Amino acid sequence: MTETPRKIRLLVVDDIVETRNNLINLLYFERDIEVVDSATRGQEGIDKAKKLQPDIVLMDINMPDMNGIQATEVIIQQVPGVAVIMMSVQGEQDYLRQAMRAGAREFLVKPFSGDELVGSIRHVYQDEQSKRRFNPPVQYQPGAPAPTNGSENSLGEIISIFSPKGGIGRTTIITNLAVAVKQISKKRVALVDGSLFFGDVGIMMDIRNTKTMSDLQGRMEGLDAQLLQDVMLTHSSELKVLLAPSKPDQGELVTADDLKKILKELKNNFDYIFVDTFPSLKEETQLSILDMSDVILTVMSLEMTAIKDIRLFLEVTEILEYPRDKIALILNRADSKHGLRAENIETTIGHPISASITSGGPAVTLSINRGTPLVIDAPDNPFSKDIEALAHKIIDGALGKKEVVVSKKNGKVKSKKSGGLFGFLSRKK
Repeated sequence: MTETPRKIRLLVVDDIVETRNNLINLLYFERDIEVVDSATRGQEGIDKAKKLQPDIVLMDINMPDMNGIQATEVIIQQVPGVAVIMMSVQGEQDYLRQAMRAGAREFLVKPFSGDELVGSIRHVYQDEQSKRRFNPPVQYQPGAPAPTNGSENSLGEIISIFSPKGGIGRTTIITNLAVAVKQISKKRVALVDGSLFFGDVGIMMDIRNTKTMSDLQGRMEGLDAQLLQDVMLTHSSELKVLLAPSKPDQGELVTADDLKKILKELKNNFDYIFVDTFPSLKEETQLSILDMSDVILTVMSLEMTAIKDIRLFLEVTEILEYPRDKIALILNRADSKHGLRAENIETTIGHPISASITSGGPAVTLSINRGTPLVIDAPDNPFSKDIEALAHKIIDGALGKKEVVVSKKNGKVKSKKSGGLFGFLSRKK
């Protein structure tokens, strides 16, 4: 016998009787949605949400005794696992910001169509179901302090990813790694798309660019945690994402100082901040990211051209006076049958390889096209396993512990200095 699919349980909160009835009628014939009850006041909505434990609360913003913003804040805090969709006749940006700040998942401007309403309900429900796979809700106990992760007074760690060579898998690695660290550590994790002109983080994570870094333009002087929260989007894994501007000309408006302020504020509010970059050292914005990074994951492959580029980049990091352990070499596609041996590479460039990542094959391409990180889509894939191992190294603080590279030829420590490109700059110092 076929089991009946579970319906989405909905609570409607609106003080206008006609509006409540219209909403209930719009949803009456939807087989996957059930309106379990309705409420006329904010406090009544809170009480019924606690009692009925609906999947979603459809909340009006303007109500007597307690408005929808206040009621949403209480519901999000006291009824774990319940999502809120806010409704209002006012579509101003300020109302949207207040709703998102209170914890609402989506914002509908009245009047809206039945298709818009149903689409919003299903989208929010699917996102919540994905979240629960990784983050089971914590039960609230009246009078208990809000849960913390024990790191409110410490600064977060900025981990950027860079490669002087394009097409090497940089964005694929950082998106999967950020999700893996979030899943394993359960801490506050942010992902920033620092590829300002052609960022792909949103596509790889199937996040619509309804808000981007461009929304901070003209507001940097007042940048704080709440403003960042307004423009950051939430992935189904609970990872917070700050997307790059949607157009290259908008990316040009982001300055190095802007990025420094953003990263500084993120350090105050997150435990781990992962930042994607792009293969160039000409832009001041790029250098500002690398300067502020605690660790730079530097991606390379087993081809001679990639090794040459990495060696030159390591010379640049010496000129920039980056600490040696700030650079963590990541060998991607380490299972290539036609590449050089990793041990030979370490000896040649005079720097240890901190982690190796196996090619995931067609599964990686499929996950990119689906917009689902492979660590979620196929956790048993060799690529996912290697990403998980790298995530554990980051969480355990074990990345880059190998201090020196020993030459097999004579057993001596290989010198960090080398000639070549940019060498004349170091001689001028």
